[in-house]
Amino acid sequence: MTAEEIIEKLKASLPDAIQDTALPQGDAVIFVAPENLQEVAGFLKNDASLKFDYLSDVCGVDYLIEEREPRFETVYLLYSIDHQHSIRIRVGIDEENPSVPTVSELWKGALYPEQELFDMFGIHVEGHPKMERLIMPKEWVGHPLRKDYPLTTETVAFSHNRDYKSELVKSKPPTR
Repeated sequence: MTAEEIIEKLKASLPDAIQDTALPQGDAVIFVAPENLQEVAGFLKNDASLKFDYLSDVCGVDYLIEEREPRFETVYLLYSIDHQHSIRIRVGIDEENPSVPTVSELWKGALYPEQELFDMFGIHVEGHPKMERLIMPKEWVGHPLRKDYPLTTETVAFSHNRDYKSELVKSKPPTR
């Protein structure tokens, strides 16, 4: 099935659930509201002619610098092993209450990427069985992949600031 045929099938089957579609470089991309994600994902997995049985990635996007609405987005990359076609689902998420429903009941491979969404972007995944930090320490404050997360400023020893480097290295370590 071609990307165009996949999009047409979705538009015909779930007209109210699909917000928009695109075909960048020939790839099927659909835009879905968070409240329609589980319905669309279930259809994509269970429809015999589509059969998207492999979730290859879940990732978050922060569009703060581009000043667009919605600010956050989750992106789901699906692949059909039997039919050898793929699709990308893009879900726009409100900045005030960033949350999206889980798809881990459909694809167990979503469990850790959804935890990472929470940990790195602060996007709450509703219905996730273990919504807690995955990468950062439990007591960590903030979400490091948000574009408004404060970066640390640490001087790095390069050739142009040798005085700084000489203070770091008080003595040469022993060699063999």
